[in-house]
Amino acid sequence: MATRIKILTVSLLAFSFTYWAGFAYLGTMLETPAYYLASLIFEKTTSPEELIKKYENGNIKILIVPGHDKENYGAQYRGVTESSLNAELGVQLFEYFRKDPKFTVFLTNKSTGEYNGWILDYVKSQDTAINAFKEKTKAIFKNAVKIGAIKQETKILHNPATDNASKILYGVNKWANDNDIDMVLHLHFNDYPGRKYDMPGKYKGFAIYIPDDQLPNHQASLEIARSIRKEIKKIQTESNFSKEKDIIIEDQQLIAVGANASRDGVSILIEYGYIYEPEFYDKEIRPYALRDAAIATYQGVKNFFEQKPVRN
Repeated sequence: MATRIKILTVSLLAFSFTYWAGFAYLGTMLETPAYYLASLIFEKTTSPEELIKKYENGNIKILIVPGHDKENYGAQYRGVTESSLNAELGVQLFEYFRKDPKFTVFLTNKSTGEYNGWILDYVKSQDTAINAFKEKTKAIFKNAVKIGAIKQETKILHNPATDNASKILYGVNKWANDNDIDMVLHLHFNDYPGRKYDMPGKYKGFAIYIPDDQLPNHQASLEIARSIRKEIKKIQTESNFSKEKDIIIEDQQLIAVGANASRDGVSILIEYGYIYEPEFYDKEIRPYALRDAAIATYQGVKNFFEQKPVRN
């Protein structure tokens, strides 16, 4: 299901354009005054009410994406890599959802951190289509910003994804859209620039990233993030990093949550804490900490569907 774009005042436009791979839209016509008479508005692609109704009548499809892989392992502290934590947590979370008949769940990474074959095969076989999807969504979003339909905002600067990571993330978004995945959960652990390699840092605590309120999958993502936050807060402190003071942070740039309106359904990225925090670094208590994180995440999602959305 491609992201739906609603073009208002179409009758005022004296042309139509087709955009496909390689920027095959009518470039010069985009500069005409008629183009600027159109307001590009991203329609809501899902709502909390629709998801709850779907849950009541059947089941919810969830994709779990443990961040990074063995080659691009993310944060690291004294030999403990973020990808290994994400992968272990992802497998545990997968099992909780798998055992619940109300959910159909998919997992991108093995317990060892490598991507599962199905997502690698998809990215490889759909290379051209993913590139077209990526460039199309970027161009539409850029033009929406240009005409003032969308305000471009940056709340927290993120390290840019490598080309390979970007390809896989856009591939994940496209696969999720094409397969009507209701919710994508990205699992991560935090770090920050400037921390001494072998020393713990000054920040701690979890934060949750969701789509910006101008993106089509914002509202449902927000409601579920609130429910997850309530559960994780029972086992972990909230982030003390000043730019994460809201704990649930709206973001336009993260591909994982649908940058450039590239996701139709709910997308949430959870930073469960900082990689050097004792419960994640200490190998004796780490399994219990990851288990508790998996339980809290599952319960937070479950509570959203079985109780009223959390409003605080």
